[in-house]
Parts: sequence; C-alpha cells; structure tokens
Amino acid sequence: MKHPTPRRVAVLAGGYSGEAEISRKSAAMVLAHMDRELFVPVLIHIDVEGWWCVRPQDDQRVVVDQRTFSFATADGDRWTPELAFVIVHGTPGEDGILQRGLESAGIPHTTASSDTMALTFHKGQTNRALREAGLPVAASDEVDPDETWDNEHQESVLSRLGLPVFVKPNEAGSSLGISKVKRASELWPAVEAARAEEGGSVLVEANLEGREFSCGVIPDGIGGLQVLPVTEILTDNEFFDYAAKYEGQSQEITPAPLDGHDTAELQSITLRVYETLHLRGMARVDMMLVPGNTAHVIEINGVPGFSEASIVPKQAAAVGLNKRALVTRLLQAAAL
Repeated sequence: MKHPTPRRVAVLAGGYSGEAEISRKSAAMVLAHMDRELFVPVLIHIDVEGWWCVRPQDDQRVVVDQRTFSFATADGDRWTPELAFVIVHGTPGEDGILQRGLESAGIPHTTASSDTMALTFHKGQTNRALREAGLPVAASDEVDPDETWDNEHQESVLSRLGLPVFVKPNEAGSSLGISKVKRASELWPAVEAARAEEGGSVLVEANLEGREFSCGVIPDGIGGLQVLPVTEILTDNEFFDYAAKYEGQSQEITPAPLDGHDTAELQSITLRVYETLHLRGMARVDMMLVPGNTAHVIEINGVPGFSEASIVPKQAAAVGLNKRALVTRLLQAAAL
C-alpha cells in the first residue's frame, strides 16, 4: 500500500516570555513522538533576537521568514510548512500573535483562531466572557496598567472579595507573577509584582477554597471532541504555582478520585468552556470544586503544557491514547 506524501510541519517553540523553556520541553516531546511516515517536522525557534531553525539538509542554522514561516534550503529553494504545531506557551503563541501570522500565510495550525487566543490569554476578559455565558468563575476586579488604588478603593475591593485574594498578571501563564495576598497591606506590593512580570493589567480575584482539578479536551479523530479524564492536583504550596507545576512540588492523580456525579460535572463544565470560547485542538481547563457549591473555572490553557510530565498527555494515556497517536490526531484535526 502506497503511503501519502508526508506533510511538512513547522513545530513552533520558544517565545518571548518566562515560559520559553517549558515550551522547548513541550516541543521536544512533539518531535520525539511525531509519525515520520505522515509528517516531516522542522523545529522553528522563536526568540527575542529572531526566528531560526537548524536546516535538515546540512545542519546549518538559518533565519526563518516571520511572514511565511519558511527558510532557504541548501539547494536554493524554500521550505514552507503545510501545517504548524504551535507549542509556544505565553507570548506570541498563546495570545494570538502567531495565529494571526499563520492565518495571513494560509497555514493551518493546531490551536484556536487568533481572536480566541487573544481573548483567552487575558484572564479578566475570559472571566467576563464565561460569566456572561453563565459559567461559574470567582469574583474579581482589575487594575489597569497605569492605575493606582488609594486606601479607600482597596478597602472597597477587599470588602467585596474578602481575604485572601489572588493577584495575577492578566496576560501571563504558568502561574508567573501570581501572589496569594492574606493581608490588606500586601495587596499593592503584589499588584506591582504582577505588573513587573508582564507590564500590563492585573487581576485581583477572590480566593476559592476546595479541591483543584484539571481536565483536557482534544479532537476525537472523527471530527468531534473528546473530553479527557479529570486530574486532581495536590500540592503543599500555597497554590499550583510555577514550582508546583514544573519543579515536582505537586502530585497529580489521573483519573481523579471522584464520584461519577462530580466527574461528570467537571467534564461538562470543561466542554462548555471549550465551546463557549470557541477553542480548537488541544486545550485544558483548571477548576476548583468548592464544597457544597459547584465547580468554578480558574484557568484556561489554550496551549497547555505538552512535556513528558504534562497533564494532558497523562490524561490521554489514561484512555489508551499514546503520545504518537495524540500528536497525529492534533495535526490531522488542524488540517481539516
């Protein structure tokens, strides 16, 4: 049986944020498990000093054109991708910038549209969209980039949200720049620390007490969606911060030890979030199950971690889907 000609795939990794190293680990996993009978990948590094790749023909480092995602081959032609696997966490892969470029170049990719990615990268805007759709999120307030709150305003906000509160950069992932504030005197220093991380607006969010869970969604391979098993996240840290996520300071249990009702609720909310926000490809929704209440959405991951230790690949493995099949499914769905 004759195999189809393998499709050229640009694996886009790196980025301009503190998540660049995590992105490179995710890209290594994608490359290690990509089916070479179906796809011919090239790793494209996106760095602050430029875009580049190691040319497969002669192992030379060459510049990648940022408009066409292409590069000059050793024989004078140009290598242009037919598909892009976007695995850049943070900017420019999770905020819509890369997607806008791929859309302009006519290159299908593994994530949602540029508009959706821009929305979901902004925590405050995402919360408003979910709230308007009737999905449960924590109460919150926002601090504009140049805004200053006097004591009276701070007291008003904290009287509504209570203490503790979480202070987060609106546009940063991997829990970078997040603080858990337990005293009113800590609020503004935490806002300034969040601003120092990304320089934009800041979200002040009410604390939710409960058990933390995460649930992924992937294409099902036949034109629909598959909601994955739920993972419970346990950590002795104050919250699921960078160290808990990437330095082994957490325990992740898949499938989560939940009864059928709670599992179904978390999976149902995950699917509603995915469809409400018009996500595509692989996404992950983090939630807090509040006792006596309901599950609240606390984070959307439009380009979730994809390293060997990441949550979504583990959830896929729990339903018998290995990493090679998962990577293939994501690329084939992108091409539809």
